Amino acid sequence: MSRSQSNHDVALWRSVQATLEDQIIPVLGPGIERDNARQLTGVARYVLAREADSAERDSGLADTLGMPDAEEAELLSRAADLLVENVTANGSSTDVTAVRKHLLDRLAVDIADAAPLLETFSGHAPVEASEDAVEVPELGALTTWFAAKIGEPVDLGLSVMVGGHSRRMLNAKVTTSSEVLELIVRIEQGGMFGTEGTSEARVMKEVSEAGYPAPNVRWIETDESVLGQPFFVMDRVPGTPVVEDPAVIDTYVAKLHELHQLDPVVATAGLGPVPESGEAAISAMIDHWLGIYRDSVEHRIPLLEECAEWLRVNLRPTGPVVLVHGDPGPGNFLHVDGEITALTDWELAHYGDAAEDWTYFGAIRARRMHDAATWRSIFTEHAGVTFDDEDWLAWEGFNQFKGACVNLTALRIFNEGVITTPNLLAIGTAVHLRFLNRLTEIVGQLR
Repeated sequence: MSRSQSNHDVALWRSVQATLEDQIIPVLGPGIERDNARQLTGVARYVLAREADSAERDSGLADTLGMPDAEEAELLSRAADLLVENVTANGSSTDVTAVRKHLLDRLAVDIADAAPLLETFSGHAPVEASEDAVEVPELGALTTWFAAKIGEPVDLGLSVMVGGHSRRMLNAKVTTSSEVLELIVRIEQGGMFGTEGTSEARVMKEVSEAGYPAPNVRWIETDESVLGQPFFVMDRVPGTPVVEDPAVIDTYVAKLHELHQLDPVVATAGLGPVPESGEAAISAMIDHWLGIYRDSVEHRIPLLEECAEWLRVNLRPTGPVVLVHGDPGPGNFLHVDGEITALTDWELAHYGDAAEDWTYFGAIRARRMHDAATWRSIFTEHAGVTFDDEDWLAWEGFNQFKGACVNLTALRIFNEGVITTPNLLAIGTAVHLRFLNRLTEIVGQLR
């Protein structure tokens, strides 16, 4: 085991220990909840499997590269360089084939090791905006903050909203001398998914003012001294995220298409200048997600670097540059009586190609509702959009790349101790690996 790998495992062990001591062990006993026990078991199984396999991690790659004395960082960097150079040269060599095979074999082992964590992951199933009856530590600070914003003393009721991972969300009922405000507070969580709330809130303000259904943003707070993280406050929109009538999905599909028809400059305040071309937008987003992943881990991930280069060379625009939601589908919109009242969760909004939204929706987020072929038919019928098979698969690949990158932020946040729940460990390992595995399959199929 290399020194760098050993240091990483020590950090991981400390994060796991903090999770057990702070969140799980205190509830052990006759009244232990099933989910707590299940997550405790999953974390333990993962760490033990990882420790058992770690001794072979460096040696196999070192032998393949002919670098027996190299540290892990040097091995991974050299492997990444070989794979990327091979994409650029549009060729293949025995060395590259051997390195890729070793890395794919290691990926399979890593996936097997992380399987217990995937079993504990709670996922992103749509839920009602329910209230968690737990103590809300932000109550005092937010009571003072709302009073200052409104200009008079307020009575504040807070509850924790269930669902989602990018932001901590609080229901806020603010009572003043003249009115009662139903609001939602969205608090950043250490840069989860490589996002920050200021841009998200500004995009929401812009599209809402353009007449598109997004929650109205009242205040944006960038001073971290208030809650320890930036946050913004928006109106609570009526509606449910739970879909039981297929006609609601059809209406949402049409509404998502309307988003792509907006003049993209409406979001300039949140996103900056619109890229000059579809190619420029693709290049910018590949660079963006590469930066997010590299800032989240100690070493380069060769297979991820190779696939990024393949996308840079081969992914092509399917239309003009548009405002992309980034995380569309069931669970991220609200509706009442068949009408869409708001699209929610705008943290991944950016300039790009509409194909990114459609393939994420149909191939990833809502894949359990219908297969991709059915979704493509629905998109054609209700939004008039069509893609050939190669474009659909390539843009799915881009979304798998994006997912493999952004989910590594959860591992960084877990290791840094910002949030040490088992869900974060699962997202940063097992879920990341699932995206990376599918990405390598797609690139291998299209290569």
